[in-house]
Amino acid sequence: MRKFFVILFFFFSCSVVLAQNRVHYDMEPGIVRIQEDYVNNWRKVGNTNGYRIQIAAYSGVNSKSQAEYARNSFNAIFPYTKAYLTYNEPYFKVRVGDYFTRLEAFKELESIKQTYPSAYIVPDKINFR
Repeated sequence: MRKFFVILFFFFSCSVVLAQNRVHYDMEPGIVRIQEDYVNNWRKVGNTNGYRIQIAAYSGVNSKSQAEYARNSFNAIFPYTKAYLTYNEPYFKVRVGDYFTRLEAFKELESIKQTYPSAYIVPDKINFR
């Protein structure tokens, strides 16, 4: 009888552990449709006003290759933040991130300034995430 309870306890504890690994969200179909419409509409917009962090700007001879090197080195250090290379005559600029608010950008700016001390926040058109 004791072995039976031990085996029963073992199977019960295994089923509890396995059940904890599965999460199921039961959502109303209307809410799912509204959420999908919201995401699809923002994808159509493509970009909106926001902020980025400018880490470098180069002009002159070899400025494009310098900016590409800065962008690639940033991507190696911060792989989860997207870096953009833009050209506004006469500068090649390296800007990073897509932030809706200045506060979001400021949170990232502190960690970026450890590697790029001259980095600062600039208003820019950003991509919707």
